[in-house]
Amino acid sequence: MRVIYPILIIVIAILLFGAVYYIYSNNSLVDQAPPTGASGNSQYNVEIKESSFNPSEITINKGETITWTNYDSAPHTITSDSNKALDSPTLNQGETFSYTFETSGNYNYHCSFHSSMKGKIIVRE
Repeated sequence: MRVIYPILIIVIAILLFGAVYYIYSNNSLVDQAPPTGASGNSQYNVEIKESSFNPSEITINKGETITWTNYDSAPHTITSDSNKALDSPTLNQGETFSYTFETSGNYNYHCSFHSSMKGKIIVRE
């Protein structure tokens, strides 16, 4: 009986650690932060890492803002596939670009330097 309690405590600790790790490693839960700022609009973050947008797809409401941050050493852009509504300057490492979406619809975008980098924003009414 005395051997069972330490093993049970170790198993529970491993399960708790695994649950915490899963929650914080799942970017869809962490990156889509709750509302911030005085305006009441929500702020969402996209990381540019390892030549990809993370998360690559986000659904937001009209009037909300997304900020992209380049963590890569290579320069990147956020460039709309179909119009110039979403068109950042070149972002070097550590630089950010923010855009507030005032019109509902789907916004497909890419990096003008790296055609394999693609993302999508879905803006609801």
